[in-house]
Amino acid sequence: MAAQAGFQQDFPSTVDIPLAGVPLQRGTGTVDQRSVNILYETYVNPITGGKTFYAVKRPGLANSTQPPAGAATGRGLYAWGATGKIYSVFNNKIYSGTTDLTVTLAASSGRCWFAESGAGSSAQILIVSDGTDSYHITTSDVATQIDETDDAQYPTPNLGPVVFYDDYIFQAKSNGEIWNTEPDAFTSWVGTNFKSAQMYGDDLEAIARLKDMVVAFGKASTEFFFNNGTTNSPLLRIPANAMQLGMATKNSLAQAGDTLVWVAEAPGVGDGGRQVWAIEASRNGFRISTPAIERFLNAETTSMSSCTAWMETVAGHLIYVLNLSSANRTFVYDFTSKSWTEWSAITAIKFPGIAATSLNGTVYVQDATNGRIYTLLPTTYQDSGSNFTVTLQTDKYDFGTPMAKFQHGFWLIGDNTTSTINVSEADDDYTTFNTARTIDMTATRKYLGMGGMFFQRAYQITYTQNAALRLEKMVLGIDVGNG
Repeated sequence: MAAQAGFQQDFPSTVDIPLAGVPLQRGTGTVDQRSVNILYETYVNPITGGKTFYAVKRPGLANSTQPPAGAATGRGLYAWGATGKIYSVFNNKIYSGTTDLTVTLAASSGRCWFAESGAGSSAQILIVSDGTDSYHITTSDVATQIDETDDAQYPTPNLGPVVFYDDYIFQAKSNGEIWNTEPDAFTSWVGTNFKSAQMYGDDLEAIARLKDMVVAFGKASTEFFFNNGTTNSPLLRIPANAMQLGMATKNSLAQAGDTLVWVAEAPGVGDGGRQVWAIEASRNGFRISTPAIERFLNAETTSMSSCTAWMETVAGHLIYVLNLSSANRTFVYDFTSKSWTEWSAITAIKFPGIAATSLNGTVYVQDATNGRIYTLLPTTYQDSGSNFTVTLQTDKYDFGTPMAKFQHGFWLIGDNTTSTINVSEADDDYTTFNTARTIDMTATRKYLGMGGMFFQRAYQITYTQNAALRLEKMVLGIDVGNG
């Protein structure tokens, strides 16, 4: 191929660009590097030490059930192994599978929280809390409302999160009091049975259990307690574990096994705004958010309290899913690849799933508004029967020189799959992407020809088909000019 006038004939080179990268948004828009509706996978050859990176299309949502038989606001989801059923809250009703348990919740909005007592307890129950009252569900699906009319000492209003630990039920109030029932007496609350989280002068936001500890998240601090076996409250503070790191909103709290994740307020690190933090049982708390993610968190201002969050292992990836209300965006942190991506819906920017649980190896996801529960399966490539779009948008590349470049070839390296994929370029700082060209994804050689002249270029790859997608990298053929 003859070189274009003004270009060096002796440069033609191919440049490999892995299709893996972190969000690089300079603000809260959609320019700069971003990945939508994918998960990243890294494979290391133990013999050569070589690494291969893949961008893999996320699992899709398949309709499972619609407990309220119509549109309704989703408020919580839980799989109870004792019965082998999925329990959900929509509007002000609790459902076992699709059966209405015929109790009416005190509140019809806001997240609901779940905990279950031990199999060896005198009453094996599932506890549902809406922040005002609790609802005890037996293994035969009999639901009973528990509030101050049943016991005048019942802590109401409470924060919502409910913890079962060593045969006690714990609930907390914003004034820092962590209340507990009598042991193995889950409706018996005594006026002296509480411990206060008071190392710092902030309100309490949520409690959670992490292995043999109760974690108390304040607005600006976090404290840890263990069971000291004392009367009244069994809790004893572990002062050395306390952190000057709080919680922006309890609605950002999610847990999977021994991993807790939340959106933190960070006075202990200079009051630099909000960050996403995690605690794993084997290590101290650590920050997982990046500056790009934190710009979105801080831009939420008071809307942060309207976020939703959940954690599950999906297609071999432990993920934390954070839905932001004001930004109308969903950000996903993958603990497996230690990377952030975005997920979106078919016709909206934000992913519709606001709660999740798993049973017998299947992940179930609750819709925010339509009353549905879905399965999230690696072998499903649509959402509720409709195609969604995978988007891989790259950083801007100048290939180490301000000189003009000429693209004489584009190869996409990935698995054969259905139909075509779209590739477009922007040479003006993401302002305008040109009309997309298509690559036949059934072809062995996935290639585009001449791509014209540019100084700095970003690439956008999109795929909207009912099929799997796994891409490794793009390879560019580039000539560099003299000016």
